[in-house]
Amino acid sequence: MTLRFAAIGLDHRHIYGMAGRMIEVGAEFAGYWTDGDPGTLDGFDKRFPGVPRMADRAALMEDDSIDLILIAAIPADRAALAIEAMEHGKDVMTDKPGCTTMAQLDAIKACVAKTGRIWSVNFSERFEVACVTKAAELVQAGAIGRVIQTMGMGPHRLNRPTRPGWFFEREKYGGF
Repeated sequence: MTLRFAAIGLDHRHIYGMAGRMIEVGAEFAGYWTDGDPGTLDGFDKRFPGVPRMADRAALMEDDSIDLILIAAIPADRAALAIEAMEHGKDVMTDKPGCTTMAQLDAIKACVAKTGRIWSVNFSERFEVACVTKAAELVQAGAIGRVIQTMGMGPHRLNRPTRPGWFFEREKYGGF
């Protein structure tokens, strides 16, 4: 049985890695929905040609053959989309942050408890950065010794010219 997934909200480029990794492990990309035309859309279409765009996300939510929904929408919108997906019987993997307020986190926890669905957050720096992958291999091989704690402190590129407006609005990105 092949796992089928869909993407909802292509507002952040992390959707490229999320969808690409699912395909690498043999999952089938059933389709996507996004609001408007985010700046990531051209890159998405180049990486995933032929994946159908749905005019309405309900088509994906109501499709019983879809097992998993990937979400890279504007951070403030991710919790509501995740809850909608879980209420439709889907597991969810969202880009980080998975939610932006404690109230959203409480609502997600309640939905997980009610539906029994999986809600996960993709920490791309943990799974998509070559030096982290290599460090994990060295730890697993016993070359580093017993690891007590790990912490990422590397700088993140601002890329101001390519960032959409929501990236700088606290209520939308979840910062303080």
